[in-house]
Amino acid sequence: MKEMSVVKPEKIVLFGNQVSSIVLGEKIKVSEVRKKKFEKDGFEFYSVFYPVGNGIFNIDKSIEDILYIKSK
Repeated sequence: MKEMSVVKPEKIVLFGNQVSSIVLGEKIKVSEVRKKKFEKDGFEFYSVFYPVGNGIFNIDKSIEDILYIKSK
């Protein structure tokens, strides 16, 4: 959070369930929260599928969600 307060990003993309859950402090299932905005400590977060390894099967959803986030 300290690094984010220095950089001050407009939006933060969290890749995968584990990273999303750790950063947001709650159990996150990306499949259930796609395109949902989370707000924490004045930042805007979005969870997307991790598109590497076995996540390659969801790369189309990752791209779709990133394009959606970019358009907001």
